Amino acid sequence: MKFSLFSKVPFEVSDPIALIESYCFQSDFYANYDLLNYRDRRIENVAKIGARIKGKTLQECRDITEKTKHLAIFKYDLDSFLKLPDKTRNDHINELYCRVINKLLEVKGKGIGLPKATKVLHTLYPEIIPMIDTALKNEYKNKINKQWTKKSDQIFVDYYDNFKKGDNLQNLTDILRQLRSNNLVGLTKVRIFDILWWSYLKSQKLGQENEIKWLTIK
Repeated sequence: MKFSLFSKVPFEVSDPIALIESYCFQSDFYANYDLLNYRDRRIENVAKIGARIKGKTLQECRDITEKTKHLAIFKYDLDSFLKLPDKTRNDHINELYCRVINKLLEVKGKGIGLPKATKVLHTLYPEIIPMIDTALKNEYKNKINKQWTKKSDQIFVDYYDNFKKGDNLQNLTDILRQLRSNNLVGLTKVRIFDILWWSYLKSQKLGQENEIKWLTIK
């Protein structure tokens, strides 16, 4: 299957089901995080996906997310969000950034950058909020939008626009259906794409450094 990253950087996975399965049975994140019932998740569960946020900092993050949990974007899953008119969708993204993400980034001196901020939100809203980790952020800034700064919502606008081009969304729908038929539950389309692009970026880096020619991902 072919996928695109921000609609400009294509990559191909020869067997995405096998790749996702291998990630899940080797990663503690799947056993400890993805299998949590997301309707019962609390902000403390962000530690299970690798974000070490504790004490007063965690409480500040909790206060911010509690005050803004009724934002429009949190009412959608990925499919329904992508069906909105572009302007409406972008308005929801802008509201998310202004009222939540930028406030999380302003938690002073505690290391709450964009990766941790998005992990907090993905923990609470895994069907709609992606994790923008350092590798993805750098890919976007270096290859797609050199003018982007973490205070701008454009990375999210481009992330969601990416699903509307090519076969990304249909491929993710097919993968999710197959995973559920195999009883591999707990993954959302957003999370599946997270595993795929994370694998692609990691394999690309290792391949360039060591001249490895991967058979499973290109």
